[in-house]
Amino acid sequence: MRRLKDMRTERERGAAGVLVAVVMLVLIGAGALAVDVGQIYAERAQLQNAADSGALAVVEACYETPCSQEDAESIAESLANANSNDDQSNVAEVDLSVADHVTVRTTTQSGSNSFLTKMFASALDAPAATVGAHATATFLYPPTGVSILPLVFATCEFVDDGEPHKILTHGGSAGGSTPGKESDKGKEKDEEKGGGDESGPKNPADCNSTNPSGQIVPGGFAWLNPNRDVDCEVKATVGEWSDGSEGLAIPTECKDLFDPDATPSLKDRTVALPVYAYTCTGMTKCTGSHTEYMIEKWAGFKIERWNFPGQSYDPSPGVFAGGETGLYGTFVGYAADPSLFTGGSTTPNGNVVVIDLID
Repeated sequence: MRRLKDMRTERERGAAGVLVAVVMLVLIGAGALAVDVGQIYAERAQLQNAADSGALAVVEACYETPCSQEDAESIAESLANANSNDDQSNVAEVDLSVADHVTVRTTTQSGSNSFLTKMFASALDAPAATVGAHATATFLYPPTGVSILPLVFATCEFVDDGEPHKILTHGGSAGGSTPGKESDKGKEKDEEKGGGDESGPKNPADCNSTNPSGQIVPGGFAWLNPNRDVDCEVKATVGEWSDGSEGLAIPTECKDLFDPDATPSLKDRTVALPVYAYTCTGMTKCTGSHTEYMIEKWAGFKIERWNFPGQSYDPSPGVFAGGETGLYGTFVGYAADPSLFTGGSTTPNGNVVVIDLID
C-alpha cells in the first residue's frame, strides 16, 4: 500500500537551522556589545584617572608661581600617561583661562587615533567610539585644619623668604630670632644714624608676648593643648581662639614626636602649623597660667633641627646656644592633605593651601 507524504513536513524541514542561525547572530551581537561597553567604561575610568591626576599636578606645580601653557601641558601629559594602564592617553586640552583653576580634558590614544580600536561591534559595521573625560582642580586657603604638632607661631616669626630661621619657645631664652624685613629696615636706619649693634639679636622684642599676668614671655612660638583623643594632633581655626598648654615643656603625650630615634621622619618634614595674631592679654577669661591664642593663618614649616630638654636634634655645628630651646627650619609653601582641612577661600592668607578636585 502506498503511503501518502505529509507536504507540511516537507515544507518545514530546515526551519530550525534558520532559527538557530538568527538566534546565534543576535547572541553574538549582544555579547560583542557587552564586551565593547565594558571596554568603553574601563577606558573612561582610566581617562578620568588621567584627567584627575593631570589637573591636580598642574595646580600643585603652578599655584605659587604661574606656569606657562607649554609647561602646564607637559605636566598634564606626563601624569595622564602614567595613570593609564596602557600608558596611552591623549591630553586634548589644558584650560588655564579661569583664575586659580585648571581643567584637563583627556581622550583615548590608540596610535595616531583618538578612538577605540579592535572593538567587536566593528564587525557589525558600527562606528568607532571616541571616549573622553575631564577634571577641574583648584586651590584654596583653608581656615580650619589639623596639625600633627601642638605648636603655634607668632605672626612676626612668619617670614616666608626661603631661608632657615631659628624660632625660640616662649621662655626659652632672652628672645630674638632671625630678623625679618622690618628688622633689616630698622637696622639700616640705625646704621644711617651711626648706631646699630651687629653682635646682638636683631629686634628681639618683636616676638615677645605677655602672659595673663602681664609678664613678658620671650620667644616666637608656644605649645597648644593637643587633642587628647588623637595623640598630639591640634585642631585650629582662623579667627578663633586656641587653648595654650600650661607650662613651657612639651606636652607629655607628644615627647616621642621629638625623639629622633622614635620619630626619625620628623627631620626635614614639612608640616602645617597655625600662626597666632595675639594672645589673650587683658581678657577676663584668661587667668593664671591659662593662655589662649587668636589664630590668624596657617603656615607650612620644614623642620630641620630642634632643641628641647631631653629631646634634641642639633648636629654639630649646632645652631642653638646656651639654654636656647626651639625649632630651626624654613617656612615653605605647602599643599596640605585635604582630609585634614575644611573650608577654604581664594583670598591669600598664609602659605598653606588645599588642592582638590571640584569637577
